[in-house]
Amino acid sequence: MNGVPTKVVKIGGRELVGGPELDRLVGALARWVRRGERLVVVHGGGDEITERARALGLPTQRRDGQRVTDAAMLEVVIEVLAGRVNTRLVRALLGAGVPAVGLSGVSGGLLKVRPAGNPPGSLGWVGRPTHVAARLLEGLLLDGLTPVIAPLGVDAGGAVYNVNADLAAAAIAAALGAELRLVTDVDAVHGTGGEPIARLGAAEARALIANGVARDGMIPKLEATLVALDDGAASAWIGALDALADGAPAPARGTWLTREAVRSRPARPTAVFPGGVRR
Repeated sequence: MNGVPTKVVKIGGRELVGGPELDRLVGALARWVRRGERLVVVHGGGDEITERARALGLPTQRRDGQRVTDAAMLEVVIEVLAGRVNTRLVRALLGAGVPAVGLSGVSGGLLKVRPAGNPPGSLGWVGRPTHVAARLLEGLLLDGLTPVIAPLGVDAGGAVYNVNADLAAAAIAAALGAELRLVTDVDAVHGTGGEPIARLGAAEARALIANGVARDGMIPKLEATLVALDDGAASAWIGALDALADGAPAPARGTWLTREAVRSRPARPTAVFPGGVRR
């Protein structure tokens, strides 16, 4: 977009709860914006969804790092993500001088999805992105605004779905040709011996999934980076808030994902998602 770099930053966990962590996150994002970079922020909110569901007596189930979402759980997801978390984050960014505007993937048909899971639909009302309304986001960015997106989506019939925030961010980064940054509660992707990996090739990332080294929430994070890189993202990174806190354009810590192999160990390629995300 006119030579100005765009970053898609996905955040979740304790960084979204009001307090010091949220302040540090917002400070880092504000420094990027003041430097002239364009940001799209995609947020999760899984812990708050779980707490709200527990208060309502709803059980939480996960498969391969994703929340199984029946009709009752979908109402909780919409309430927490599009309501509480999105509003809180937009307010904090505005207070730091960032011209943030809150959206969900339902807004303007921003995220079109189809049922996720293996087989499709086995996760309930969970969708996998198939199309991103990139022009909507490009228009906001050109107006100097910072979109803040709750990860929901709609199917061809207009039904609303829960979308894994990592996968939503990946689809958006790919559609914009942007740099993907996944902020998580671990310092990096870890190898078989528990060692942090600074750079990871696509085939090696797939091997970590296939061999069971990557587990739980790291699975959709790695899948997200692979989708993003395959479909047009400029770069992909996974790491902790500490590495972003100084607002540096390229974090020195964490894991950078590449299309090419960067390690000597053999890798077992395995398909992640067929096809790609359409603009």
